Amino acid sequence: MNSAMPRYRFKNVLDITIEDLHKMGAKAIALDIDNTICNDGKENCIEGLEEWLAKVQDAGFKIMIISNAIGKRPRRVAEKLGLAHLSFARKPKAHKLVQGAKLMGVETNEMAMVGDQIFADIMAANSCGAIPVLVDALQGETRFPIFYANRRRKEKPIIEEFEKSHGYGVYDE
Repeated sequence: MNSAMPRYRFKNVLDITIEDLHKMGAKAIALDIDNTICNDGKENCIEGLEEWLAKVQDAGFKIMIISNAIGKRPRRVAEKLGLAHLSFARKPKAHKLVQGAKLMGVETNEMAMVGDQIFADIMAANSCGAIPVLVDALQGETRFPIFYANRRRKEKPIIEEFEKSHGYGVYDE
């Protein structure tokens, strides 16, 4: 298996339904912050996120943030959303994903890692057996435009390969 290949892809976190999570075999969700639930470097999350979180948690799923971000911002975002968090995750290393699964009381293969970066979120999920879920990056300003442009260029052939067999959403494997 290609360690950079997502298993599922969605346009946005809000497009992931409770039924999708059940089909994936997920019992918990690890969310990335930058370009996944908030624009890069920002603390304001996408509109509708709090309602989505409440609905998913009400359905029995555990949710936390696992981010490469450092400093106080990840804590402030997590607190505002009422979620636990692990920051400075150093994805694609998987140690914080394993730690997050333990904190949520699930096996790593029962946790969906939802993020926008193949070479961070998806590779970390694949390396520890978590469910790799790619979302399209939020559009907006970024603090590191050259970095992200290079990353997206390198991700393009992987996404094109994924799209040969799968579209958006959850599919029968």
